Amino acid sequence: MSQTPAPAQGSLDNLPLADRLRWLLAVRIGVVVLLPVAAWGITRTADTPALGALVVPGVGLLAVGLLLHRLSALGRRWAVAAITVPVILDAVHLGWALHVAGGISGPVVYVIVLHVICVTLLGSFRTGLKIALWHSLVVMSVLKAVDTALLPAHDVVQGFDSVSYGVFLVAVWVTAVMTSGLGAVNERELRRRRYDEEALRRLAGALHEADTGAKVAEALLDFTVDAADSPLAAVHCHVPEGSAVPAVDLAVRKRRDQDAEPLRGVGAPPPGSLLAAAVDRGSTVLAAMRGPDRWVDEVLEGARRVVAVPFGLDGSGSGVLTFQDDARTGSRIERRRVGVTEQAVAHAATAFARVALLEHLQASALTDGLTGVANRRAFDAAFDRELSVAARTEAPVAVLIIDLDHFKQLNDTYGHQAGDDVLRGVGAALRSCVRPGDVAARYGGEEFALVLPGATADEAIVVARRLRAVLRDVEAPRPITASLGIACQHGAGLSAAELLATADTALYAAKAGGRDRAHLAGMEGPVTGGATDLVPPIPVPRPVGAHATR
Repeated sequence: MSQTPAPAQGSLDNLPLADRLRWLLAVRIGVVVLLPVAAWGITRTADTPALGALVVPGVGLLAVGLLLHRLSALGRRWAVAAITVPVILDAVHLGWALHVAGGISGPVVYVIVLHVICVTLLGSFRTGLKIALWHSLVVMSVLKAVDTALLPAHDVVQGFDSVSYGVFLVAVWVTAVMTSGLGAVNERELRRRRYDEEALRRLAGALHEADTGAKVAEALLDFTVDAADSPLAAVHCHVPEGSAVPAVDLAVRKRRDQDAEPLRGVGAPPPGSLLAAAVDRGSTVLAAMRGPDRWVDEVLEGARRVVAVPFGLDGSGSGVLTFQDDARTGSRIERRRVGVTEQAVAHAATAFARVALLEHLQASALTDGLTGVANRRAFDAAFDRELSVAARTEAPVAVLIIDLDHFKQLNDTYGHQAGDDVLRGVGAALRSCVRPGDVAARYGGEEFALVLPGATADEAIVVARRLRAVLRDVEAPRPITASLGIACQHGAGLSAAELLATADTALYAAKAGGRDRAHLAGMEGPVTGGATDLVPPIPVPRPVGAHATR
């Protein structure tokens, strides 16, 4: 079975080699064989050599071309030979045809120009220039051979004439240079378009695999620094409170040849900023920065030319892709970069909306519907994960179990609706007390739990004091207090079940000691609450509503 040969040159990538060989064979039949025969008929005189002087060499050329075309399947070297050898022989044959049919002022000159055009377009642009040089040498050799009587002169073919030969050179070389230049520009554009299409396909695959907003942002930034040839790019997504999906403030930046990095604490773009202007316009902004802009100055490191491409997030929010651009204003390169980036952003916007919905559904499945904190399933998974991380990194970890004091009595006295309202307020209070990365969960009934990764015993006690303070401010028919059990360990140690049991034992000690206090496992007496509160609890803002901590 024959194999498809590898391309002979880099310029052959845009058209399969087999197709190029077939087209060159057609050129050989039409331009090198048939047109010289037509020129012979037009210029024929009594002294003109017989037609066989053109037909026989032409048939030989076709035979050589067909043989090499068959051998091109054997590998790259044969493929190169199948293109270059016949082209060189074609030029020799056309030089002979010029001697037979009309000379330097005859129609074969136009056939030679046409041959240069065809070889340049079907071979490569360097090959086109080489064949122009070869044609120049062959024709000069033929004319000089007539001068020296190596070839016979006849009534329409005389020897070398510098003026006629100069006109011939101008025609051939202007044709070769213009065809090569224009063809090179078009080929570069075709290559760029194909590269952009391939990059968009890769982006589509990455977006399909992405299951978080951060991964969607990374895929979009990878595309931007590659296809848009930008040294620095960043993407920002903002979903405000009260939207159909949870509030989001996502910012990711990427430098060329480096991994994407998340940016913390980035809120909505302020009015007057480049990002806000792009969102307000709803279309791409190409900006030459002349004044201060926090996003451009900090995130894009003071870039002077910036492209901002906005996108919507399914009606719930907005996002902006920004990247540093060094192309000349209004140039073809700038237009191409902007155009392909806008296509990429359109794909990414759909992926962001899909992922936001997926994350919302996943969060709903792992969130307690009444209190808004994590449910027991999410707590167990997070606790196991944080214990594994602590064991690998020798980091501390703490867990708190919180039991509301006399909650059953409150339920029986004021009704279940009042009890539910209290639980909602406690959930908001918990969210106001935790740090980024902490996990607050409803452990069951009126029991709650906190996982504090990286927290020492002293830091866990601070959280317990803060929690006791905010619980007093929960709106309820009577003041809300809680008993807390704290357990800590450093690095590997107890399992999740064992550490929870330790915290549970401390909780029962707090309840037995009079409630409204916290006990630390392994320590006698309360660590906060009762007579031990020598330092007043840390004041915190009063939580307002379910979104107080977002």
